[in-house]
Amino acid sequence: MIDLLPGEVVRRSLAQRSMEWEPIVRIYESRLWRRSPYVALFLGISFERELDVILRAAQLTGAAKILDLACGPGIYTRPFARGLMGGCVAGLDISLPMLRFASRRAREQSVENVLWIHGTALDLPFPPDHLDLVNCCGALHLFPDVTRALAEVCRVLKPAGRFTVATFRRGEGRAADLRAAARRRLSGLDAFSASDLESRLHAAGLGDVQFHHARRAWLIASARKTDNEVGAGA
Repeated sequence: MIDLLPGEVVRRSLAQRSMEWEPIVRIYESRLWRRSPYVALFLGISFERELDVILRAAQLTGAAKILDLACGPGIYTRPFARGLMGGCVAGLDISLPMLRFASRRAREQSVENVLWIHGTALDLPFPPDHLDLVNCCGALHLFPDVTRALAEVCRVLKPAGRFTVATFRRGEGRAADLRAAARRRLSGLDAFSASDLESRLHAAGLGDVQFHHARRAWLIASARKTDNEVGAGA
């Protein structure tokens, strides 16, 4: 594991701090949480179906360089790594407990083509135009600065590189905006309408936005880096 934040005190919201609590780390990818039928009902989609949607949207062929951004326990990192015919996956997260769990699970399952990185989504440790895919599932709503995080995603993607994302959904309209703003202030947990997320992706330099799921509490979308990166350097 590469630790880019050794001893560094990083401000975290209440929602982010909860991802460092050992009981949550241990149950995150189990049937008590991410694979729970109750969570599937709340989100409008099961994890297994979501994984299939994301893997299809990623459109990976042959060798590839992938970043699983805010990878948590590696619930997406490992399937990406197993599906590669060459290349490698970097799993980056701000939570050391999540990364330690992810690393242990990968060893247990003999998944070797993964590099684990303790870092932040606001300063990605990759050069420009480097990655074929950035995946961010279950975390965009936790980031303190979504605009900066998406600008970083666009910066590190190769031209026409793809971005896949799953995040909390909210409704359209002023009332939904106000509720989301209040929730964000209280807990640090955000949510996005389809139009809001699409606008943010375009502003970052990501186009060809497609929504693969937009119902109940969950949004799944994909985009690609456009030739004229309007968000570059943001």
